[in-house]
Amino acid sequence: MAKMRKIKKIKWYYFLVIILAVIIMMTLFTACEPISDMSMRTGETTGETELPDEPVTPETPEEPENPNPPEDDPQDVLPPRDFAALHGAPLANTPAVLNSPYGALYNLTDDIFIYGKEVDRRVYPSGAVKLLTALTVVEAVPPDTLFTVGDEIEMIGEDSGVAGLFPGQVLDLQAILSALLMTVGNDAAYTISVNTARYLTQTNGENREMNDYFLRLMNARAEKADCIGSQFTNPCGFHADSNYSTVRDLAIISAMAAKNPLITEIAGAPRRTVTFETGEVVEWTNINALLNIDDYDIRGLRTGYTNESGFSAQILAQVGGKEYIIVVSGSDSADQRERDVTRLLEMAKSGYDANVIDTFYD
Repeated sequence: MAKMRKIKKIKWYYFLVIILAVIIMMTLFTACEPISDMSMRTGETTGETELPDEPVTPETPEEPENPNPPEDDPQDVLPPRDFAALHGAPLANTPAVLNSPYGALYNLTDDIFIYGKEVDRRVYPSGAVKLLTALTVVEAVPPDTLFTVGDEIEMIGEDSGVAGLFPGQVLDLQAILSALLMTVGNDAAYTISVNTARYLTQTNGENREMNDYFLRLMNARAEKADCIGSQFTNPCGFHADSNYSTVRDLAIISAMAAKNPLITEIAGAPRRTVTFETGEVVEWTNINALLNIDDYDIRGLRTGYTNESGFSAQILAQVGGKEYIIVVSGSDSADQRERDVTRLLEMAKSGYDANVIDTFYD
């Protein structure tokens, strides 16, 4: 009997050993399981599994199909800016409403916007781009810089307006600005962009590369001036869906250009005789027909037109001892553009009600 009890005791001990061994083996197996497998099974993530092995570079987006979205698209309108302006009830017989869809009146002397209509909606800038091109070059190069016309003038768009430049001609800064600002001058715009970039980089880079360099300068200059609603993709204003601005930004750019004596001298001249460094003598007549508005002292700057932008104007005028910038865009005709410019001149002449305060935003 004693022997039988001893055998049962031994069997019971072995059973416990086997159970403990199984538990220990299961614990060790679980602890050695791969981390990534545990993450997937438990729903946890780690830095390694959250990101791909190689960074993925997104494709460069194509040009937007339409930088002027429908009226009900909120992306078409920028939020109001953080400065107030006098939105004056006009005095006397001054009409307040423009027929053109976009417009602004800016008192350059007192640095204040007086009137605006749809100023933060995207518009196509047309010839106004040339003001920024002119401002960029005069700030970037010395006054005695020479510009050599090359095959960059072939970069102009089909049916572009030109100043009539041809390869081999050499112009000084005043001459090339005259070609840019007095004529349609898309060829002059590309000559400026490529030559300026080559001067700044001290290289003889390929035309498109140099033009891209200049465009970066242009956009940086606009951004520095708080033109947050603009993007410029050529130096001349030829239509492109990716080339857009706002009336507010165009007023700011026009104001900066108007403060440069060389730009205003050229942009305000009815005609100008220019002698190239290579001997050619040309006389250019200013295409800005608004220089001749009766009873007003118009001192520049630009007018423009494309099918997409409509008729536009950026005008510098002296009224009542003060200087004003007038911007009109999207006009249906040259006559409508002139009427609306005149209406804003009348508003500047008759004054505004300083008791009516509003933000410069419709």
